[in-house]
Amino acid sequence: MATDWQRSLVTLTATVVTAAIVFVMYWASSIFIPIALAIFLAFVLSPVVTRLERRGLGRMPAVIATVGMLLLLFVGMGALVTKQVAQLADTLPDRREAIKSKLLEARAALVGDGGNRFAQLTDEVMDIMLPDRANSKPKPGEEKVVVEAASPPLTTQFATYFNPAIEVVGQAAFAFILTVFMLLKREDLRNRAIQLLGGGKVTTTTRAVDDASRRISRYLLSQLMVNTVFGLIIAAGLFTLGLDYAILWGFIATVMRYVPYIGTWIGLIPPVLFSFATAPDWGHGWGQPIAVLALFIGLEALCNNLVEPYLYGRSMGLSEVAQLIAAALWGFLWGPIGLILSGPLTVCLLVLGRHVTRFKYLVVLLGDQPPMLPRVVFYQRLAARDQDEAEEIALEEAKKSKPEDVFDEVILPALCLARHDAAGGDLDEAELRFVVRGASEIAEEVRELHPRPDSNHDASERLNRVLVCPARDDAERVAGELLALTLNPARWEARVAGAEMLASELLALVREFQPEVVVIAALPPNGLSHSRYLITRLRRHFPELKILLGRWGCEDRNGAALTQTIGTVDGIDRRIADTRKRLTELRPLLLAQKKEKLNAEENTEVVGTVSA
Repeated sequence: MATDWQRSLVTLTATVVTAAIVFVMYWASSIFIPIALAIFLAFVLSPVVTRLERRGLGRMPAVIATVGMLLLLFVGMGALVTKQVAQLADTLPDRREAIKSKLLEARAALVGDGGNRFAQLTDEVMDIMLPDRANSKPKPGEEKVVVEAASPPLTTQFATYFNPAIEVVGQAAFAFILTVFMLLKREDLRNRAIQLLGGGKVTTTTRAVDDASRRISRYLLSQLMVNTVFGLIIAAGLFTLGLDYAILWGFIATVMRYVPYIGTWIGLIPPVLFSFATAPDWGHGWGQPIAVLALFIGLEALCNNLVEPYLYGRSMGLSEVAQLIAAALWGFLWGPIGLILSGPLTVCLLVLGRHVTRFKYLVVLLGDQPPMLPRVVFYQRLAARDQDEAEEIALEEAKKSKPEDVFDEVILPALCLARHDAAGGDLDEAELRFVVRGASEIAEEVRELHPRPDSNHDASERLNRVLVCPARDDAERVAGELLALTLNPARWEARVAGAEMLASELLALVREFQPEVVVIAALPPNGLSHSRYLITRLRRHFPELKILLGRWGCEDRNGAALTQTIGTVDGIDRRIADTRKRLTELRPLLLAQKKEKLNAEENTEVVGTVSA
């Protein structure tokens, strides 16, 4: 009860802290946005500064040179983009008639002329949805009266236009200064991060922080290069197609490509719409818009499938859903800047989670790796009575590895989890039987994917007999059947005993079957006491018999303690593959013993015949 209360308290505390952090980041966005920009620029510029330092420049000159080049680039690009925006705003009204003509052509192509019923329905729907549009139409016999609003005071106009500009300039200056100091003091910042995150493990944390910094810097610099080249090619292509303001559209494409998955398609909307409104006559007015769209699609496909995998791998391990949710979250918190920085910020959080233990939950939230191991998902689907999906998981794993590996890594651990939950009361008898039966049937399907090698029996080759005995229940019987499925029938004659067999019944079965090896299947948890009892009885009545214990699925690696607990056995294995390997190694010895026994029997018969 106390544990549940403590868990509820921890959950409530985490929720309150998370909500407080989100609120502070939203309320103090004017402070956090420059900090995020400075961190982003510091990671991007750090490799450049390091390379300049290796060429002989000191720290200060290298930082000044790098930041100066970046500042010149920003000023030049900003001047070009501002000029193009001003020209667009100045010349766009002059294209009013061309834009109206294009819109009328598009409307006619979609709904026909105003005489058909569908066009009339469209007009009525638009009037309902846009009442201002309907009210603006003058009625017959009425004159349209235009009321001009009084112009606001000069101080209000000044505040409206200059306050946002001053805020943007202030944030940019703060981000620039902070970037310079981060580059100058990056070792000091690294050491402080190690002290905060290390928890006393200086060596491990230092290695993790250095590796994370290199990975983030390399990724962000590569991403900046790819996006910049993408924008330059778009601008050059649009200029070649004759589209005006190509530099502006290329800049928008560069910036929007930082938005994961949807950024490129948002960035192509302005140039495509502008081309549609102002396209020349070639291609009946549709040639240029289609060419612009094809340029974006082709270049994006080239970057996604060839350039990006070559530069920084297939991906940084981010989940697609996590990236989109992160883009929405950062966009809500910080607006357009947050939307653009969502990708780099999410990558930083993911790398932090991979290298710092206390932030491992970020890997689960943001990573593209499965949140649960295949064994856990397999068991979870069987426990939910979804055998079809469990079979798909096992067969998918079987395509990548051997059957015994699937048994050891997926099916047997699932049986152990089922026995553990059943012992704890979380799984009733009916559910346990379903899991065991489903695991047995799926194991047969896995085995059929890989035909057994050397399955044709050679009459001249002797078979060795192995008896697999479950320690107590059906789950262990299924585990024994899995071992039997992995054995070569051309070399082994395997039999699996029934579950819940008494020791006297097992002894009788051994006398009847006369195996050379007995394997006791004892899955965790528990089962050791009964296994010890069976092994003691077998060793007392059959001292020459080889006895192996299959503690498959057991995570305990203390083999000496387990051997001491069990007693005298010829081997203890925690994987079916290990038991199979041990049997393979025992086979020459078993064949030699069998041959020696047969020779002794023949000699006895000859002596008996001569005596007679």
